[in-house]
Amino acid sequence: MRRINRTHIYIGIGCVSLIALGSIAFVASSGILSLRLWQKEWTKQGDTDLRFRPVTVDFDHNADLVNSLPFLAAAAIDMDGDGRDEVFLGGGNTQQDAFLKFDGERFINISYDYPITKGAGDATMGAASLDLEGDGLADLIVARESGVWLHRNTATGITSEKLPFVFEDNTTPLSIALGDVNKDGWADIYVSGYIKISAAQGETVFSDGYGGYSYLFVNNGDNTWRDASEEAGIFRQHNTFTAVFTDLDNDLDSDLVIAQDTGRVEMYENTGSFPMKPIDNPSVHSYPMGVAVGDYDNNGFMDLYFSNVGYTLPPALLRGDLPKKAEFNPEYMLFHNQGGLNFQDIARDTNTAKYGFGWGVVFADMNLDGHEDLLAAQNYARFPVNDLLVHYPGKFLQYHAEEKIFHPVEKVAGTENKHYGIAPIISDFNGDGWPDLFWANLDEPSIAYISEGAARNWIKVKLPNIARSLNAIVTVKTSAGATLTKQLMTSQGLGSDQTRELIFGLGDASGVTSITIAYQDGETVEIDKPAIRQTLDLSH
Repeated sequence: MRRINRTHIYIGIGCVSLIALGSIAFVASSGILSLRLWQKEWTKQGDTDLRFRPVTVDFDHNADLVNSLPFLAAAAIDMDGDGRDEVFLGGGNTQQDAFLKFDGERFINISYDYPITKGAGDATMGAASLDLEGDGLADLIVARESGVWLHRNTATGITSEKLPFVFEDNTTPLSIALGDVNKDGWADIYVSGYIKISAAQGETVFSDGYGGYSYLFVNNGDNTWRDASEEAGIFRQHNTFTAVFTDLDNDLDSDLVIAQDTGRVEMYENTGSFPMKPIDNPSVHSYPMGVAVGDYDNNGFMDLYFSNVGYTLPPALLRGDLPKKAEFNPEYMLFHNQGGLNFQDIARDTNTAKYGFGWGVVFADMNLDGHEDLLAAQNYARFPVNDLLVHYPGKFLQYHAEEKIFHPVEKVAGTENKHYGIAPIISDFNGDGWPDLFWANLDEPSIAYISEGAARNWIKVKLPNIARSLNAIVTVKTSAGATLTKQLMTSQGLGSDQTRELIFGLGDASGVTSITIAYQDGETVEIDKPAIRQTLDLSH
């Protein structure tokens, strides 16, 4: 275990020892109350007319918090093609994976319909889904301790194949992102890598030459892949939690956003050829964990939100081996995309910065007012004194366009999650048009909340769930004069994947004047005056 100023802290994968915390003597001198006050989130709850009803989930995750990294895969995926998502959850290293279906009352385990058998001692860390075969059935790609696996969804069941990806000996594949970097209509795979727990020296290590390796695998045009990491200029040794492909500059190609633990946010522009071009961004040394992508202010460009360690512990304990003069930021970050690949961190200005220890984050218009809200999973299973620490409720940050800030509303709306959340999963599980919320929790039961809706209009757009649709830009113009933009993408959150249905909140607008879909291959589809409160299914 690496010692740093008599303090040894494991943030990403380990523990925090309160035995040798010489730097926080206030805990001993002032008592547990001082520790709890330090950790408390002081942000006042806002108002919302949304209410959610809790439903039970037939799955308790079992994690080996000593021998495995503390993560689990989660994905919304329509396995049976009925238009409603099921949920895939990865099991711990002594537990099989699971599929869950909402039956109107609870999420029931239907794994017997889609059996996936994995070997013993092999935790499932991350997942993403796509119809790789073009047969109308969603396939699943998962990151496990043993490597990356492809589970093909066929008419007769699921087939399983370990992909022949070669990783450095010290690396555990942690999460999966799917994109089409060369616009050939075939899915490419970015694998975020983390150092194996057996090789970990502590997770406040910022220095170069430490950590796992991450890789870009480009599709050969037949659902086999080649390692293009060095050719693309993005081969790195650095502990990485997750990544997302998204079109940041609306030039119809897949750019790449990477959340590096004990590092900075890395972003790469797709210029049409390799190597990819680094994009400047306002991050400094920090612990970027989850990534959310969405256009919260409706300027037509994708904004980025990153969770962080927050103020669960004093920043002095989190700086690790950083030089004294090095900039450090423990706060969540909201990169406002101003166009032209220019980004500004406005988290403090929008009330999205100062929250407790966070993991997966997701943009979603939960109240269907035409603006993206934010959800963030919180809490950390490997703190050895969790009974003494504040357990955060998981954030539901609702955007208020008039004030141009977000307000936490999880307590008012009834969506709290004080378990060890890894990622929120958003989908309309009951088909009423309103986004529902599923919390994927580590080493505890997952929990879910079904929205009871409100008096607002909506329309859903469903594109083909294939590589050609990745990062397609969908623009909805409403009768009230608003222009709403979304992209179809995988891998928002952390080791997680969200619904493929694009749910557009229309607020008080009585209709939609037009919808435009711009695919990366140059095709544009325009639809005039579609009916609202329906799913516009373009998947066939």
